[in-house]
Amino acid sequence: MPHDPCACPLPTFKMGKKGLDRAIISAAIAGILISTYALFVEMTAEADSDYKAFCDLAEKVSCSNVLTSDFSKGFGIAEKGSVWEIPNCIYGIVFYCLMIIMTTYDQLCVVQMQFLTAMLSVVMCVYLAYLLLFILQDFCVICVSTYLVNIGIATLVYKKLNYVLKKCH
Repeated sequence: MPHDPCACPLPTFKMGKKGLDRAIISAAIAGILISTYALFVEMTAEADSDYKAFCDLAEKVSCSNVLTSDFSKGFGIAEKGSVWEIPNCIYGIVFYCLMIIMTTYDQLCVVQMQFLTAMLSVVMCVYLAYLLLFILQDFCVICVSTYLVNIGIATLVYKKLNYVLKKCH
């Protein structure tokens, strides 16, 4: 029989629990690095109005503009002067650290809490993307990068949750 290369099934990529854990931790570390850079840009831009970050590519493609806006602290909803009015990227760093810590546990209740936390981060990303596009009318490479990382983490945690659920039943 002649070999038809078009008839070959594509290989499937199945990641085990250890692979999922490594992927979640890797994504969280990437999130920490991106958020740390965002914090650096925010603090430097607030201290020096002439500062131009690597991600300031154009007038409406500016991380500095976004990261120094009223929405960059406390998600724009924390009361001025409130203990919650801290840079959003610090919330991100805490989230990524929580993802790493929770990934070390395989108990169903912890994985469920990790999934809920990851989904909350996606909801916040939708809110922040709305602000970015429609209120600030700007594009922030750093911000969009964290949105993608958060979606990736949520997807991986969902896969881990399904894996743990299968092992429980």
